[in-house]
Amino acid sequence: MAEFTEIVKDYFTNAEVSSCTLMDLLSEFLAVEQGGQQLYERALELVFDNEVKTKFREFLKQTMTHQKVLTEIIQKLGGNPSRQSPTAKIANQKAQGLLSTMGDPGLSREQNQLNAMANIVLAETKDHADWELLGKIARQTTDNQLREVLAPAAKSVEQEEDEHLNWTRKKLGDLQMEALSKNHQPSGSANGHDSKRHQPTRSARTKVSKRSGTSAKTRMRRKSGATTHPAGNGRERRSHK
Repeated sequence: MAEFTEIVKDYFTNAEVSSCTLMDLLSEFLAVEQGGQQLYERALELVFDNEVKTKFREFLKQTMTHQKVLTEIIQKLGGNPSRQSPTAKIANQKAQGLLSTMGDPGLSREQNQLNAMANIVLAETKDHADWELLGKIARQTTDNQLREVLAPAAKSVEQEEDEHLNWTRKKLGDLQMEALSKNHQPSGSANGHDSKRHQPTRSARTKVSKRSGTSAKTRMRRKSGATTHPAGNGRERRSHK
């Protein structure tokens, strides 16, 4: 939904809207909603997070309702909902492009889920902007009939579009952070090897301990002034200075 200050400004701004251009835009917006339905249907085959599945089912139903709302708008303004404007055809191609990237066999199950959600965010960003524009037209138009047709429709749909985009974007970020945490290596590991490999073995530690003990005894003898001399009976003899 547009910012409050922008909404207020719109009410003090008058605009004459080209009927022909508007009908082309409405045709495009309807194509975007139809593409969104296809994307949600495909995403529901790929996502496995329970919360995501529940929300996407809800968003799919709302998207189908938004199609009906746009169809009624076009009819009330004297247009033909079956006609596709040049920009509507492009919108359909964009949706098909996103669909072609979903369910890639080269991706893991988790990666396909994240990719499906990212595609929904892309589609909902456009969808969100479309309904914001319709609300803006309703506030600025000098055509009373057009305002009466667009204003209630935009008001009923814009809040749902806010949730579609904001919830999916936030949830995508949360799941991406979870994926990063799962793949994080402990700081004690280097190049995927266990740090225990770099610790001395028990036998090596024993040898070091023995050498340390021998050195300590030698230092003690030197400190007390004792020296060792060979004797016939193999005993040590103390000499005094």
